[in-house]
Amino acid sequence: MARKKVKLAYIINHSNRKATYKKRKYGLLKKISELSILCGIDACAIIYGENNPRAEVWPSTIGARSVLSKFMRLPELERRKKMVDLEGFLTQSIAKVQDSLKKQMEENQRKQMSYFISHFIHTGEYNPGNVNLNDLNDLTTIIDNNLKEIEGKLSSMEVVAEEETGNRVEPMHNHVGVQERETNMNYAMKSDDEHLPLDLPFDDVNIDTNGLWSI
Repeated sequence: MARKKVKLAYIINHSNRKATYKKRKYGLLKKISELSILCGIDACAIIYGENNPRAEVWPSTIGARSVLSKFMRLPELERRKKMVDLEGFLTQSIAKVQDSLKKQMEENQRKQMSYFISHFIHTGEYNPGNVNLNDLNDLTTIIDNNLKEIEGKLSSMEVVAEEETGNRVEPMHNHVGVQERETNMNYAMKSDDEHLPLDLPFDDVNIDTNGLWSI
């Protein structure tokens, strides 16, 4: 059974918040440990809990200092490449949502204009008051894209038709060539027969006792 998606919002109830912190912290440290073992990487975690004056460090204070020292020795540009804080994370999340919303709005507009075209083709009804300048621009773009798609399909069909025609013509040429060769061979055999004498003077050949041929 699929687990219910958790709403990412601050938990107001103190007891629930404390229980969630303990549970999620354990899960986070377990995942970091698995990542470090499976991929053979250096990793650490520093967690400041609510009402806890001291940070919780994984795997240990010495281990965390070693990882941080290694990280700080990297060039600043390399360090900042994949760094993200809460503000950066939220900014990235908002950008993704906005991009998804923009794509959905464009898709809805495309469907609306496609319906407008279909309705006009089937009914002939057109009310200029139902569309604005942006709608007309979108309508023009959709029509242009449809025309390009039709032209592309027609071109593909022409190429396929030409290939099929070529495949039919080639065997026909081969058949004609075979017929021509057979005709030439028959003609040659007929010509040879016409030039050969019908009765050849064959006689018996005898060999005398002295080993000489005689006819």
